[in-house]
Amino acid sequence: MYTVMIVEDEMLVRIGLKNSVDWNKFNMKVIADLPDGQSAWDSYKQEKPDLIITDIRMPRMDGMELISRIREEDKQTRIVVLSCLEEFDLARRAMSLGVSGYILKLTMTEEEIETVLSGIQHEWNEQQTATSERTGGSLLPANLELIKEKFLKDFLLYGIYSAEEWERFVVQSEMRLSPVRIVACTIEVDNYSRLKQKFKDEHGHLIKMTLLNILNEITSSVKRGEGFYVDETHYLLLLSFEDILSEQAIRQQIAHILQRLQEVIRTYFSSSVSVGISQIGSAYKSLPVLYHESCQVLSHKFWTGTGLHHVRGEQINLLAIESQLERIRQYAPVRELLSPLRQERYEDYIRILRSHLQDDRKSIQHLLFQFIQWVSTSLYDHHQNEKTLLFNITGQLEQCDTLPEMLDQVTEYLSEVVEYSRNLLYMSNEIARALQYIKQNYAQNISLQQVADHVNLSFGYLSNLFKKELQITFIDYLNRYRIERAKELLIGTNLKSYDIAVQVGFSPEYTYFSKVFKKVTGLNPNEYRRQWLSSAGAGGGTGASQSL
Repeated sequence: MYTVMIVEDEMLVRIGLKNSVDWNKFNMKVIADLPDGQSAWDSYKQEKPDLIITDIRMPRMDGMELISRIREEDKQTRIVVLSCLEEFDLARRAMSLGVSGYILKLTMTEEEIETVLSGIQHEWNEQQTATSERTGGSLLPANLELIKEKFLKDFLLYGIYSAEEWERFVVQSEMRLSPVRIVACTIEVDNYSRLKQKFKDEHGHLIKMTLLNILNEITSSVKRGEGFYVDETHYLLLLSFEDILSEQAIRQQIAHILQRLQEVIRTYFSSSVSVGISQIGSAYKSLPVLYHESCQVLSHKFWTGTGLHHVRGEQINLLAIESQLERIRQYAPVRELLSPLRQERYEDYIRILRSHLQDDRKSIQHLLFQFIQWVSTSLYDHHQNEKTLLFNITGQLEQCDTLPEMLDQVTEYLSEVVEYSRNLLYMSNEIARALQYIKQNYAQNISLQQVADHVNLSFGYLSNLFKKELQITFIDYLNRYRIERAKELLIGTNLKSYDIAVQVGFSPEYTYFSKVFKKVTGLNPNEYRRQWLSSAGAGGGTGASQSL
């Protein structure tokens, strides 16, 4: 039986977790449930449990310190974090310390807990099989790919295995690898979301299986290298060139292999991949550094576009991006719709965007969300264009792989806003009254029937009128209006996000509010608040972002 320790200062949560799970089902046994990190640390030193489920914020010693102390001594114990939505940054930091997963306390269900425990059990089973292989035991061929993936991640990302243990595993599993002149190529699937939609592959299983088969066929054909799954959008191709001395010849071989990969991807998926290529290293101990290099250079894709990216000599050229921003800045049709003061703020937004062009993708994406939201709200608040609420560009931005693509989407959005502003469709008196009723009563549990009664129309006729005049359903319009008001409260108050959900008219079931919010903005409510505040802080030196 695997031993489990639960660490949680809220007694009801701790006892509930202990008693609601059928631990025997996962071959586990709870040996301790403790109220704080210090007690857990003292017990850990005595018991050495196989799994620790811990809260983050606790008295005496918090979860982050507990996890850090355990990891200093032990990288094998599995750890799962219990967190609140507001603690997601801490949960993400905990993941970097080798945590196997996290559970949100507010929304956790028995099914979710069992899914996490099942994953932990799966990790242990794979590790046992891999250990058996290292010590001469048998290895089931059906599990080989999963075991290779897990062993690689434990070696590269978590440092659980040494370079020597990795080398023994490479030999025993008969990989086409050598520690001599080895290169890491991190592969990213371009436009992954669109690819899943195209093939109706909701969970990406078909894409994963096909890509792994492609990598295996290509490496088999050239009789070198191994391909690995990293996450749903990334794969790792390790290539070694023990038989080639010339660096130029090695680079030519890599180019040939990756060109072949692109051709096959184009044939199978009508799509492409981008690749970050590391320097040539020697010895397996250099693999973590090579992998980091390949990931780092692959991140240049966001600025320079899709394709192959090399460690040496690639500089991020922002001239084309700055030119796009300048065209947006000078886009007269939008500026003409704004008051002089708001035109100045429009300029401020472009200036802030320009100063943050080399930030990470999430930060830049959030700044663009802010900019679009500001344009929309500025027009909407002045009633110049009731329909700016109906545009949903966040989904398109989420699917963009590169910053130039994002700026193209922003330009198209601004063009659509102007087009609608210049060619306002006739809005009937009934729809105008319906929208006014929504604005006055959005915080209540209003229905289409109530609105129809208010404007003296039938349910079906008003429903059709919404679709005809606004090109949107009643419920979608109501939800988007509520999200606009929720954004104001997230930015302007310290209210909890689930309190805000109720205040703007969503049901107490927070999950639905969060789902709708992310659909409209591209972020969940807490991410939206956190990124807005962090970007405001980043612009604090000039005072520009606060004034916006």
